[in-house]
This record gives sequence, structure tokens and C-alpha cells, in this order.
Amino acid sequence: MHKYTFFSGKGGVGKTTLAAATAVRTAAAGKRTLIVSTDPASNLADVFERPIGNRVTEIAPNLFALEIDPDSATKEYGERALAPLRAVLPPDAMKVLEEQFRSACTVEIASFDRFTDFLEDTAFDHVVFDTAPTGHTLRLLELPVDWSRHIEEAAQGNGQTCIGPVASLQGAKAKYDRAIAALRDPGETEFTLVCRPERTSVDELLRAREELRTLGIGNFRIVVNGVIPGGAGGPFANQSSSQREQVRRLSAKLDRPCIEVPLQGGEVKGLSALGRFAAIVFDGKTDTLQGGFTGARPYTGFSPPYALRKMVTGATGSRTVVLTGKGGVGKTVAACALAARLAREGSRVLLATTDPAAHIGSVLSVEVSSQVRPVPGYPGLFAVRIDQKESVEAYKAKILSRASASGHTGEMLAVLREELESPCTEEMAVFEEFSGLVERDDFDAVILDTAPTGHTLRLLELPYDYARQVEMMVAVRKDDAGATGAKGKLDALVRRLKDPRSTTFLLVIYPEYTPIFEAKRAAEDLKESGIEVQGVIANFLLDEEDCSSPFSMSRYFMQQHYLMVAEETFRLPIFKVPMLPSEPAGKDALDRVGRELLGGQMANMISVMGMMMGRKGGGCCG
Repeated sequence: MHKYTFFSGKGGVGKTTLAAATAVRTAAAGKRTLIVSTDPASNLADVFERPIGNRVTEIAPNLFALEIDPDSATKEYGERALAPLRAVLPPDAMKVLEEQFRSACTVEIASFDRFTDFLEDTAFDHVVFDTAPTGHTLRLLELPVDWSRHIEEAAQGNGQTCIGPVASLQGAKAKYDRAIAALRDPGETEFTLVCRPERTSVDELLRAREELRTLGIGNFRIVVNGVIPGGAGGPFANQSSSQREQVRRLSAKLDRPCIEVPLQGGEVKGLSALGRFAAIVFDGKTDTLQGGFTGARPYTGFSPPYALRKMVTGATGSRTVVLTGKGGVGKTVAACALAARLAREGSRVLLATTDPAAHIGSVLSVEVSSQVRPVPGYPGLFAVRIDQKESVEAYKAKILSRASASGHTGEMLAVLREELESPCTEEMAVFEEFSGLVERDDFDAVILDTAPTGHTLRLLELPYDYARQVEMMVAVRKDDAGATGAKGKLDALVRRLKDPRSTTFLLVIYPEYTPIFEAKRAAEDLKESGIEVQGVIANFLLDEEDCSSPFSMSRYFMQQHYLMVAEETFRLPIFKVPMLPSEPAGKDALDRVGRELLGGQMANMISVMGMMMGRKGGGCCG
């Protein structure tokens, strides 16, 4: 049996549930098993129905779990790296180093350094990694290679990295080299790539497989999760046909059969349900887990489309609309539908994605590049995706150009060029691109389709992190015009994000436990930064009239229960999007979703006038 098993795939495909079921099964077989979540928005605790946190926690006999917490990892990493230097360096030098370790990019290396610890752990027979959605997992797996190379190059150059001297990192390089070897060893490590039987999910899995191969990783197992069972009926009938087509397309590109896992009638949570689910996945059991919400009353508290229209159309000036939520909840489709609808009604709209997986092109059925360009067939709509590699090259060129214009030459530019080769540069470059999009004022609306929750929260924290760093620079170097200018720019960005008159934050969910409570945690984190969420989009909703089988009714009742939970949890307007008969893509599907969300301009005017007349006349009984 492999020592390490990784679960990776598009957000919302069921990685955590499958990883947890695998860990439960391995532990039950007598193997001392650890499951580690590397996702900043981990929901491992939700699946096991108990607190976990950033310390190894016993869940059951032979079963242990841990969620890597970026903040705790950063603090521990900094102290571990700096402790040996305190006895040999003067206080002034230590102060400079401590400032370096408070930088925003330290979070990334600290989290991945903690991850590599578990590739060396001998206390467990088996380690299961539940990873973040694909794009961020690929970034995590690239880091051992990137940092090992950067430390080696820095050692041959000026001996400095962006987080301190090479001398303090040589031990880390040896650890990262061992991590690379473990990841590439098919006898030690297996990658389970998970997808839904949907076009964008299958495409992302195939891209991930190729990118992992370029890293020297080649031992894969493929799982297709959420296959609609026969006889599901109702709204699932058309989807089932589309799913079979996607499974055939995937199978044709594989050199071994994939595992097909049926969609369950209810949620998979708790040790007992995970054990039964493991038997379904690995033993081919035909058991189906049902929801326990039979008889839940239909939810009737949805807000009307004109309320959402008011949120996303600014009275004056340009408005930024940010959609965030768990992977797989339908953020991309909602963002594309909002953007397309507003553009159709005459607004000039920019649709942008900060997600490394970048699915807006697939949903629009057009090619989307890293340059802002009009979308063919959608007058008034422009689109762009942040390309991480292009962003890095542009960022490096800009920094070096500024340094050269400021009079730096020769050795100073060589040192700066070396430091810009740090893997940390990617995060800073993406942040620059993001801030540039938020600041665009040549559009009536900028709609941002973001990465899954944890990575979006990290991106939204960056203006605050960098603002604090720039503030320190201004305090230390009062005559530095560049630092002062950067501070003013960051202050303006922070003000814009906090101002509900210019920026609207919307949570996207589907009515189940995990998406709701991940969104709740996101809303709480945003509030700590001074950002208020204005509304919730509930996606994939079933209509009772369409549910003709026990399976579809079970899922319908589960949805009604969790819609009430969402209302009690958020106390915000909830807007509905029904489950469509096929995967939404192209103008017709987006137009339907756009009408569901925003209604038509005339219908909205009539609704508003009706409400005003009702209030004026005191209602029907006047």
C-alpha cells in the first residue's frame, strides 16, 4: 500500500468526503492513519462532525486528523527559523529579519513547509492529503521544486532570499529535496484525481494530470463522483444523459478504468456514514445514503430579483461585484450570468476571474485571455483572466524598470533580479493584477469570479498586509516618494473594498451543510477586515413538482431544510437559481440564469411600483 495518498480536483467535486472515507477505511484495516487538510478553507471538521484544528487530533482508533492553519504555521515557521540567529546577531539585524518574516509571502512558504513535514512523518502507516482545489494544489506541489532551486541559486549569489539569509534555510532545502523525491516515487505516493461528470470538471482533471506529469508525478487513480443513479427521474433525467457523455469522453483519454461513485440521496457526514460511503466507493456496494429531512416545509423566503439588481448596479460611478464561496457552488456561472445580463441591458461590463482554474471561457463558450478584450457575441461585455505566469513576468519587468529609473545600476539591479526569482513573487504579482481590476473606472460594473473561499480570503487580506508593510516603510524612510505613493494607492483600494456604495460582496452556496458553513466562516473573516456581505445566491435548487422519485424527493427535502438554515445563519437576502437540465454554458443558458437572478427591467419596474402602491395604500384592505 502507498504511504501517501493525495486527493485533488476542481472545487466541490467531493475530495474531502472521499479523502475522509479513505482514511476511515484504512484506519479500520488496522493502519495508523493521518488525514491532513492543506485547504485554507478546510471543511474536514464538518465531515467528521467534530473540531480538529492545527494539531494532530484523534478521531477514532488508528485515525487522526489535522487542518493546516496558515496563521499558526507562519508564526511557528518564523520562530523556528529565527531562534538559532538570536544568539549570534545584534538586535538591529534581528529587527530587520523579523520584519522580513512578517511579510505577506511568508504565509505561503510557512504553509507549504508544514505540508512537507508530513512527507517525512514516521509515526503513521498512511497519510491522506485532502488538498485545496486544483490550481492552488498545483501551486503547493510546485513549491518544493521552486524553493529548492531558489535557495540553491541564492546561495551562489548574494546569500539572501525574500525571507532571510540562505544560511538559515539550507536545512529546509534538504527537506524540500526529500519531499520532491517522495512525491515522484510511485511506490510511495498515489494521486487520486476527482471530478464530477461535467465538462469543466473533466477538463480541469485532464489539465491537472498533465501539469502533475511535468512535475515528475505520474501515479494516478481517477474517481468520477456524483454520477446520477438510474431512476432518479425529474430534473436529473437530462443531466444523466449529459453525464454519461462526459464519462465516455474521460474514459477515452485514460489508460485504466475510472471509479464511478453514485450521487447520494443525502449528505455524507460522521464516521458511520463515511464507513458506508467507503464501501460504496471501493467495494461497489449499491447502498445509498438518504437524507433525514423528509417532510421539511417548502422554503418561501427568497428575495425578489430587483433587490439583487439594486445591489449590483451602482447609482453613480463604477461598481465592483465580488462573488465568493466554496468550490463547486456555481460562482463562475453566476458571475457570467450577471455580467452577460447587465451587458445585454446596455451596461459596459468587465468580467474577470482570479481563479487559477479560470472557467469563465468554458461557460461563455469563448476564448478568454489575460488581456481585457470584448467577448464575441456579447455586446458591451469584456472579459479577462489573471494568468499567473504572465503576471509574474510583467511584475518583474515593472519592478526592475522602476529601480532602474530611480538610479539603481549594476550590482543593485542584479541583487533585485535575484530576489524577484523568489516563489513569493507570484502572490505579489497576482495581487497587483487584482488591485488593478478593482480600480478600473472605465466600466459600469466589474464582476469578479474568484477562487474558492480560502484562497479568495487570502487575496482579499493582501491589501491590508501590504498596507501595513508599506506603512512601516514610510515611517522608516520618510523621504521615499515611492513608498508614500504605494501607501496612498493601497489605502484607496482598502477604502473601496470596504465601501458598500462601490463594492458588493455576494456569497454563493447550494443548500447543504458544508457550503453554508464555509460561506458563514468567509463572511465572518470578511467582517473582521471591515467588509460586509450584502446577499446570498442559492444555486441548484429543485422544484417539488419535478421531483417524482424517492431519490429526488430526498434531495428536495434536504434542500428545504438547509435553505431555512441559510436564512437563520446569514440574515441576508437570498436569491434563487434553479437546477438546470444541463450544465450551463453559452448565451441561452446564461440568459436564463441572468433572468432568474436579475429579472427583466420592465418586470422589475412593475414589481417595485406594485410594492410602493401597496405601502402607500396601506395594503389590500387599505
